[in-house]
Amino acid sequence: MKKGFLVPAILCTSFTCQANDYFFKPVFSTSERYASNLLLRPNPQQGNWISKLSPGLNFGINRENDELKSNFTWNQIFYTNQSALNISEQLFSADYQHTGERLQWGLNGHYNNQSSLNSESTVQGFSPTQVMVKSLSIAPTVSYSLTELSSLELDYSYSKSTYEQTRNIFLNSYDYQQASGTFNYNYSEFDKLNATLSSSRYKISTGTLTTFNNVAQTGWQHSFSETLSTYISAGINYSLSDSEFPVAQLIPTNMFGLSVYQDPLTGQFFDNQRYETGNTSSTGFGGVYRASIQKSFERGSVSLVGSQNQIPTSQGMQTQTQLSANTSYNIYERWSSGLSASYSLYKMPVQTNNQFNQDRTYASISPTINWKWTTEVNVGLSYTYRQQEYKINNSQISQDNSVQLQLNYQPQTNNQVK
Repeated sequence: MKKGFLVPAILCTSFTCQANDYFFKPVFSTSERYASNLLLRPNPQQGNWISKLSPGLNFGINRENDELKSNFTWNQIFYTNQSALNISEQLFSADYQHTGERLQWGLNGHYNNQSSLNSESTVQGFSPTQVMVKSLSIAPTVSYSLTELSSLELDYSYSKSTYEQTRNIFLNSYDYQQASGTFNYNYSEFDKLNATLSSSRYKISTGTLTTFNNVAQTGWQHSFSETLSTYISAGINYSLSDSEFPVAQLIPTNMFGLSVYQDPLTGQFFDNQRYETGNTSSTGFGGVYRASIQKSFERGSVSLVGSQNQIPTSQGMQTQTQLSANTSYNIYERWSSGLSASYSLYKMPVQTNNQFNQDRTYASISPTINWKWTTEVNVGLSYTYRQQEYKINNSQISQDNSVQLQLNYQPQTNNQVK
């Protein structure tokens, strides 16, 4: 199939119900992308032209104290040079918020059936293979204003990711739960303070690894002016990991030319090896921090963020240190631009640094330009450069250059709340 820049052709209708509380908005986007190293391998086989069609629907409800927003999107993705990668994805998300005088609460979640290339990064970075992954996430939240100057937030999240059968040792199905509480205090007109306690559990579906992670941190936000603000937080992290592994109970030996196994206690011989489950536990402490500064201008903004976190993964606790920068600028009434860049360092525990699990760095930079063609149609052009390097004896560097042209269409509606 010949692939060129795609032009969307779709008939969209939008309407509101009798009470004007509900909205239904069909949306559509299409993109054409070229990637020189899609799988981010040290020695790429070929470049790829990737065509993507994404029809979808936004729907929800708007009321005085309640708001529900949801979206369903179907992605149909075609790879010109590797048709075996052609895939369809289904993405559904919903967010509900209730606002009261002192109490606010909400619930958001999603269910996605998508490619591992487009979902979260694995512990080793960009996955060199593509498999389907089903991910479910549910996250309720509650906030209560204690006084005019203070408030308390309680959050809980549950997520579960299930991968298709794969030989990729870094793609392990897992479930993750986290609960946290945050106390916020407005110290002055320009200063806000907060303290957060959180606890989480990460478990691989095979039951071979369970990690408990606890974090305590405090933060301070200071506004120098209406256009300049900064935020600093710091804390400690304590983790406990329990892992299970098979332990052979019999000694391999040879009897009359046959391979057998002998019990060292009784001396009996068996045809097959016998295993028992062994257990090991490890604990660790680490530091977490975040520092950011944001500046807004008449026609744009700029932000700089530095952070460090400990993240539970299938390979153990991973320390992620990241520095990122983002800028945006309104060139003209219908033209805007942006630039994002990041540098990340991923470090694994010393005991897991082996041939399958090495420290790595990851860097990316992406300039974009957008044109608001009409009130309903937006066109964007972007370039992205990615580089990943594994810190092993012979450093392996992978690079990718990609260019993408994207067109988004969303009909305008005039929704009014009853």
